[in-house]
Amino acid sequence: MAMDDTLDNYLHDDGLSRVPECDEQNDAPLSDRYSKQFREVYEIVKQLKTFSDDMINQTMDQYYNRLGLNEYYFSTSNSKMIANNMVSVLTAKILHENSGSDYFPLIEQVHDGRVFIITRASLLNQKIYQSYAVERSVEKRYLNFGDMSKPIWRMQCFRSTNSIFDDPDNLFERLRIYFLQLPNFTVADPEPGELSLSKLLDRDFYKNKKNTITEDIFYKLNKQLIESDTGLGIAIAAEPRQFNTYRIDVAFRREHIQSDFYSRVGDCITYYGCYSKSKYIDPLSNNVCIITAFITTLPTTEIANPNMTMEDRVHSIVTAIRLCGVLPHTHYLSILNERLLDVTEMAYAFCASIFIEHFSGSVGPHVSLIERLTTREQITPSELYDIRSKLMIPPYLPHQIFDAVRANEGILKMLYQNFRKLHDPALNPNGVNEDPETPRLREMIKTLDDQEHAKIMSFFLTFNACTLRTNFFMQEKLSLSFRFDPSFLSKNDYPQTPYGIVMILGPYFRGFHIRFSEISRGGIRVVQSFSQEAFTRNKLQVFDEAYNLSYTQSLKNKDIPEGGSKGVILLDKAASKEIAAIYTRSSFMCYVDGLIDVMMPKDQMVDRLKKDEIYFLGPDEHTGTGGLMDWAAKHARLRGFQFWRSFTTGKEPEMGGIPHDVFGMTTASIEAYIHELLAKCNVKEEDVTRFLTGGPDGDLGSNALLCSKTKTLAIVDRSGVLYDPEGLDINELRRLASLRLKGENTCCMLYNPDLLSKRGFKVAEEAVDIVLPDGRNVKRGYKFRDEFHLGGCSCDLFNPCGGRPSSITPFNVNSLFDEKGKCIYKFVVEGANVFITQDARRILESKGVILFKDASTNKGGVTSSSFEVLAALVLDDVTFDETMTVKKGGEYPEFRKNYINEILDIIKRNARMEFHALWNEGLRTGKPRCDLTDILSSKIIRLKKDIMDANSLWADLTLVKSVLSRAIPLSLQKLLSIEEIMKRLPERYMRSMFASHLASTFYYVQDFTDDTSVFAFYEYINMLRGGENLEASQSFVMRN
Repeated sequence: MAMDDTLDNYLHDDGLSRVPECDEQNDAPLSDRYSKQFREVYEIVKQLKTFSDDMINQTMDQYYNRLGLNEYYFSTSNSKMIANNMVSVLTAKILHENSGSDYFPLIEQVHDGRVFIITRASLLNQKIYQSYAVERSVEKRYLNFGDMSKPIWRMQCFRSTNSIFDDPDNLFERLRIYFLQLPNFTVADPEPGELSLSKLLDRDFYKNKKNTITEDIFYKLNKQLIESDTGLGIAIAAEPRQFNTYRIDVAFRREHIQSDFYSRVGDCITYYGCYSKSKYIDPLSNNVCIITAFITTLPTTEIANPNMTMEDRVHSIVTAIRLCGVLPHTHYLSILNERLLDVTEMAYAFCASIFIEHFSGSVGPHVSLIERLTTREQITPSELYDIRSKLMIPPYLPHQIFDAVRANEGILKMLYQNFRKLHDPALNPNGVNEDPETPRLREMIKTLDDQEHAKIMSFFLTFNACTLRTNFFMQEKLSLSFRFDPSFLSKNDYPQTPYGIVMILGPYFRGFHIRFSEISRGGIRVVQSFSQEAFTRNKLQVFDEAYNLSYTQSLKNKDIPEGGSKGVILLDKAASKEIAAIYTRSSFMCYVDGLIDVMMPKDQMVDRLKKDEIYFLGPDEHTGTGGLMDWAAKHARLRGFQFWRSFTTGKEPEMGGIPHDVFGMTTASIEAYIHELLAKCNVKEEDVTRFLTGGPDGDLGSNALLCSKTKTLAIVDRSGVLYDPEGLDINELRRLASLRLKGENTCCMLYNPDLLSKRGFKVAEEAVDIVLPDGRNVKRGYKFRDEFHLGGCSCDLFNPCGGRPSSITPFNVNSLFDEKGKCIYKFVVEGANVFITQDARRILESKGVILFKDASTNKGGVTSSSFEVLAALVLDDVTFDETMTVKKGGEYPEFRKNYINEILDIIKRNARMEFHALWNEGLRTGKPRCDLTDILSSKIIRLKKDIMDANSLWADLTLVKSVLSRAIPLSLQKLLSIEEIMKRLPERYMRSMFASHLASTFYYVQDFTDDTSVFAFYEYINMLRGGENLEASQSFVMRN
C-alpha cells in the first residue's frame, strides 16, 4: 500500500481527523448516503413555497455534494435543522447574486444542551470577516479558559472545502460549522496523578478514540503535564499527515492559561500562511485541555513567503504558540492580528515596553544640585520631596509606547534584528557584545519626525544592550526573563547601583529581582491588587519597592556572607482572593523557573555575562506558605542546580528548614534591641506601653506577644484595629498568638470583647459607620486601620512588625506630634521593612524620639537563614537528612536542636553588638541613628568587598581558619572539621563569609563614623592572628 493511502486510512480510523481529504472509503455522494434525510430536507424546503424546484435541487446538490461540508454534520443533525440552515445559505446566495452583497447570516441553534453554529469563513488572510468575531464569541461563551467557575465545552469545528458562492471573485469563501456540547466524564474528580484516558475523557469521545493515534497523542501530552512539577507550560505534538497537511495538538491546564489562548493559537496558524481544515477542543476531567488542529497552507496569493516549506511553517507556528502561552493579556496582540509584526517581534516589543514603562522616568539632573543645597539651606525633607516630585520626568505611559511601536513598525523590526544579533544563539553563537549596525540604527531613530517616538524607540536599544542573558529564544519556558547590566540606572534616581537586575514577565505577572552583591539572598514577595487603582499604584512602585527592600536587605546582611537581594512579583488585577491565590502559586513557579533560566544558561542562550551566578531565595509576603519554598528547592534540583538544598530558605523541617516564626528568629533580634534600649533608659519592661502593627496572625507580631512583658495598648493587623488604653489582656493575646503556631486562623478581631475596658474597642476591616467609645465616628474600617498608626493612640514604644512599606513618610509624619510638638511615641524599634521612610525617621529623631531602624533591628531572620544555607552547602545528602531533617511528627535530631540554639545565641549577640555600636556613636556624634545604621552598614559592606577582592588576607591560611572558626557555629564544627568545611563550600561563598565576619566584628568596636586608620585594621588582624579574645573586648564596648 502506498504511504499516502496508509496515512489516509490511519487518519480515517482515528475519527478525530475526518476532514474530507481523508474520508475516501465511500465514494458515493452524501445525498445518496443520506438519501432519506435528503428527501426529508427537500420536502421541508419545498413546503415553504419560497423557492423554485430548480433552485431547491441545485442548492441541495451543492449543499450535500459540492460544498464540502464534513459528514459529521449530516450524521448528527436532524432534517429540520439542516433544512433551516440550507434556507439561510440559499437566501444569502440569492441576495449576493442579485445585489452583490456579501452578507451571510450567523446561524446558531441550541438543542438538547448542544450548540450548533454555522458562519461564513474565508481563506483570505484578514481579520474583518464574520468568522473571526464568531471565534471570539465561542471562546468567551463556551471555552472559559482560566475561569474555573464556569464549565468548558467540547468543540468540533469543520470548514467546507468549496465556496458558498459561484463567482470567481468569491472563490475563497467557505462555511465553518461548530458543534459544542458539555463533556460527560466517567470520573468527574480524578486523582491528581491519573493517566488513564478512560477516566479523563468524555465517555463517547473515548469510545471513538480508543486504540487510535489520538489516544496515543493525548496520553503522552497529558502525562507530560501531569508529571511536571509545576503543571504549567504547554505540551505540543506536531506530526505530518497527508500531503501538505499537519496535525498539531496543544495541551495545557486550563486554570493557568489565558482566556484568549484559543484565539492566539488561531492567529499563530494564520500568520504563518496556514489555516485549519478542522479543529477540536477536548477537555479532560483533570482540567487539562487539548486543542487539535489539522492545518494546511493558505492560497499562494495570501502567503507572505510562498517558498517557505510546510515543515518550517509548522516549526514557526509551534514556536509562536509556546511564546503566546507565556504572554499576558496585552494590546500588542492586536498588532499580531493586523499582521504588522510576527509573534516574536510582537513579544519583543511587549517585553521592551515593560522595561521602558519602569525605567524611562527620572528625577532629572537638577535634583542632586538641590540636595547639595539642602546641606547649606534650611529646606525640610518634606519640602525636598515636593521639589523632587515637581522636577520628576515621568516614565512613558503604556499607550505612548504602544503608539510609537505602531507608528514605527519598520524601525521596530530593525530593533528586533539588533536584539537577535546580540541574544539569539543562532545568530550570535560566540556571545559577541556589539552589533556593527547599532550606530546606524541609532542615527535613524534620531531622525524620526516625532521626537517623542524617537526617545521611546531609543530605549529599545538600551534594552537590547543592557540585557546580558535572556531565555527569550529558549523553546520551552514558563516566563520571559532578562538579566540586565544595571549600569543603565541613573545615579540621580538610584544612588547605589545594584550588582544585578532580573526582569521576569509571565502570563499573569511582572516581576523584578535585584541583588546588591555577587553572593546575595533575600525574600520573594507577591503583591496582589484587587482594583485597577491598586494595580496602577503598585505597578508604579514595584521596581522601587524591590530596589529599596533589596538595599535595606544588603544593609542588614552585613554580618553574614550573603548580601541583600529582593524579588517582587506584581500580579495582574484579580477579581477575588481565590483567583489571586491561584495566580500567586503559578506566578511564583513561573518566576522561579525564569530566574533559574538566567542563573544556569543553556545552549539556547547567549551568555554575555560570562560568569557563574548563584541565587539564594527566601519567603516573604504570600510565599511563605503552601510549600512554595520546598517546591522551589526541589525544582532547582530537577533543573540540575548543584546547590539545590540551599537555593531557598524557609523550607519545612521535613526538608531541613528552620522556620523563623517557630523559633522567633527575627523577634530575637528585635527584642534584644528593645531590652538593651530599656536598660539604657533604666525602664522596666513591664512598665512600657507598646503599639504593635502586625498582630497574632503574623510572624513578628505573634512572637512579640508570646515573649514580651510590655503592656500592649494597640494592635493593627489585616483584620482591623484592637485598642484598649488600659492595656490589652496579655494572656488573651498569647492565646491568639498560639493559634498561629498550631496552624489555626487567628487575628486581633478574635480578641474576647468581654476583656476590653469601657474605653477599649475593636474595629474590623469591613466595618462601616460605627461610633467609638470616645464618640469618634469611623466611616470605613479599612481606612481607619490603614491610618491608625498616624495618631490613633499614644504609647511609649511603637513597634511596627507588619504593614506596607512607606506607611510613615515626610508627608504624614506630622500626624505623630501633638499640638505642643511632642511625639506620641517615645521609642520606635522597627520590625517591618521600610515601614518608615528615611526622611521621616530623621524628622522623628530630630524631635527627640529614640529610633532604631529595620536594617539593624530585624536581622535575626536573615542570620538564621544564612546558617540554614551554610548547613545545606556543607553537609552531604545522607548527613543532612540524618542531622537536619525532621520526620513528620518526629523528634528533632540532637544536632538540629544544638544548631538552632546556637543560631539564636549568635543572633542576640550580633544584635547587642550593633546596638551598642550605634548607641555609643549616636551619643558621641549627635547624628541620627537611622543614618548611623547606614554608615555602619556601608562601611562594613565596603570593607567586606575590599577583603573579598584582595588576595593578601585570603592567602593567609592560618588567619582564614581562625576567622572561619569564629564565624561557623561550634555544633557544625563538631560534625565537620574546618578543613572539611572549607573543601565543601564554594570558594566565593567562603571568601564572603570570611570577609563579612572580619569586617563586621572590626567596625562594631570602632568609632565608625571617623575615617578608620589602616593601622587600626592592621592591629585588629594581628589580634586575630594572635588568637586574642575579641568577644571580651566587644563585651567591654557594650558595657560602656
